[in-house]
Amino acid sequence: MNSNVYVGLGSNEGDREVQLVSALEALSRIDAVVVLRCSSLFESAPVGPPQPRYLNAVVELECALSPQRLLVILKQIEKDLGREPGGTRWGPRPIDLDILLWEGQIVADPNLQVPHLELHKRRFALEPLAELAPHVEHPVLCLTVAQLLEQLSPQDVQRCESTQWPEPSYPLTES
Repeated sequence: MNSNVYVGLGSNEGDREVQLVSALEALSRIDAVVVLRCSSLFESAPVGPPQPRYLNAVVELECALSPQRLLVILKQIEKDLGREPGGTRWGPRPIDLDILLWEGQIVADPNLQVPHLELHKRRFALEPLAELAPHVEHPVLCLTVAQLLEQLSPQDVQRCESTQWPEPSYPLTES
């Protein structure tokens, strides 16, 4: 059975946009996954220790895999793109791929929590997610992505221009 899945992408080491494009290309090569849409790029202040600013985006996937199987593949993509396992928590990284929401599913196991446990606190994830899925409901908090974003205090997150990232594909008008 296919599900719509929203994956957050982030990078703050090396050429951040190239890293995100490489991750997007890797996502598009996964069997049983179709990349449906991409958000704009957003630049954000890091969470955690002092480090460079992040570039973030969200992609919507149609996925026939289990959440645990997709997680294994995302971790392999991170490794292939230069992320070292076991780095500093919230430290700098060339690529970070997180399953943010999996429509119709809640996953709570030792290696994976969906929806992402910090999603409702992170403007750098909610801003791009709201471009793609403003009306999708958080299955635990029972609020839409747009409502979660509305409740969040201001944070240092701005949409930015891209040179290589695909043009955003999201609803331009509210339905």
